[in-house]
Amino acid sequence: MRYVDAASETTCARTPGHGGDCMTATNMANRREYNRLHGHRESPESRKKSNRKYRIASYGLTQEDFDLLLNVQGYACGMCRKPFEQGQLIHVDHDHACCREKNRSCGKCIRGLLCHSSNVALGHIERRYETARAYLSSLPARLLDAA
Repeated sequence: MRYVDAASETTCARTPGHGGDCMTATNMANRREYNRLHGHRESPESRKKSNRKYRIASYGLTQEDFDLLLNVQGYACGMCRKPFEQGQLIHVDHDHACCREKNRSCGKCIRGLLCHSSNVALGHIERRYETARAYLSSLPARLLDAA
């Protein structure tokens, strides 16, 4: 069924009352063809593999670099040393002082591979390091001993 979208004056091939933007029959056919040719959108395993390749590349690593780093670390988190489990999300740790853009790296400032818990903990440590050092060097309880 086709109807004219009053806002854009285009012929929409989608059903009346649909959510999102209107599409012409040609656009819908092109999208179906693209989805047919790019199976990763349909297969969860293919989609996961595609996402992993993108994530690795965005940090300036090749799959071979990633695998080598994983091997050097003994297939375990670089910080807590807990072995990575099958299918576990592995975080690529890099020096944020070098590359400020989120989830991006030049590839030269990669520090290691981390589990989610260690990645979060390291983020907190890095952001609060000076505050923690100041606290530890002058603990408030020491003032009780001096009084």
